Amino acid sequence: MDKNWCTLLIAILREKPCTREHAAELYDKGTLFRNKRPKEDIEEMIRLRKQGLKFKEIAEIFCLDPSTVCTLVNKKKASCKKLKI
Repeated sequence: MDKNWCTLLIAILREKPCTREHAAELYDKGTLFRNKRPKEDIEEMIRLRKQGLKFKEIAEIFCLDPSTVCTLVNKKKASCKKLKI
């Protein structure tokens, strides 16, 4: 079966939702690489939070648990405050 179809099926049928990129990674490697989120993703989460989105809504966008989004956003905000002091 074509890789594109397989990644589409992974994205649709996976118990926990995932993005196209995650589905392609699952197809290629058989597992998701768990590492730090890109800086741009965390900045986007903060921007969405400032626009009034709830952690749950942001988590659905990034296919993460709401508590993970909360932790990432709060850690980034705390590190920014330390740099300003």
